[in-house]
Amino acid sequence: MGRPINKSKIGSGAGKISVTAYRFAGASEVLSTATQAWIVSQKSTRKFSVSDGATTEDLTLVNKSIGELAEGEMIINCQDDGTVGTMQVTKLMNRTVQVESGTGAVDDDDGADDSIAVAVYPYTISDAAAADDANVTVDSQ
Repeated sequence: MGRPINKSKIGSGAGKISVTAYRFAGASEVLSTATQAWIVSQKSTRKFSVSDGATTEDLTLVNKSIGELAEGEMIINCQDDGTVGTMQVTKLMNRTVQVESGTGAVDDDDGADDSIAVAVYPYTISDAAAADDANVTVDSQ
């Protein structure tokens, strides 16, 4: 699994990582704007125990659009400095996140646009855009 997420970044409350959308077994997909969900514990880089206050279940972090989740899956969004905009986290690590932005251009200050599928960034937890293109912000509760 590598280095687990710092426990101060998971759980319920302000300044913690927010699950963007999730789908528990036997239930329909839920956006966290309707019913907030949070990470209770980390099982692996892509599997987490997630709770909405009433139900706790192990969910897998996936790169899917909202509305396409299967049972047992969740999405976590992050933002860059505005170059690409919102991207989906596909792997959470201690100090970095792996994101998949699909198609798009990212300017890494070398003067050229780079079409990326996967990238790894240091992250902070915030609802604001990242300060620069070398970092991302993961949505907060």
